[in-house]
Amino acid sequence: MICQKCGVEAPTKYVAFYQNIGALVMRFSQTIEGNLCKSCVHGTFWKFTLINCTLGWWGMISLIVTPFFILNNVFRYVFCLGMEPVPFDAIEPELTDHDIERLDPHTDDLISQLNAGDDIELIAEDIAMKAGVTEGQVVLYVQALIAASEDAED
Repeated sequence: MICQKCGVEAPTKYVAFYQNIGALVMRFSQTIEGNLCKSCVHGTFWKFTLINCTLGWWGMISLIVTPFFILNNVFRYVFCLGMEPVPFDAIEPELTDHDIERLDPHTDDLISQLNAGDDIELIAEDIAMKAGVTEGQVVLYVQALIAASEDAED
């Protein structure tokens, strides 16, 4: 699928990482959650967790919250260690007119699978094989269909 942080087409997993910076009487927090590729999981984990370990403790609430954020980040990271690495040639997918022409005949099948509540990853895999495009291009096509239907309603 498509990494929601960097945009490349690569294997992804859903993660939620938390960062906390304590400032005596207040705190600053940040969250990143979504389907991320292994590279983004790795980079986000280390950035957020190192900030938590060094700057997360300086405050009453932060003293309590930070250990939970660190544990969450570690568990989520360990859960992702078995992910496939991002392919060397991974790029952001593009949806060209040629790709749209290849996907158009499968639109009814695509919409019926979406309406049936099927998993988008399985739908993208199925339609990509039938149309001769990548799974990321199918996701972009779905996004374009949604945007077009919303524009038609307005």
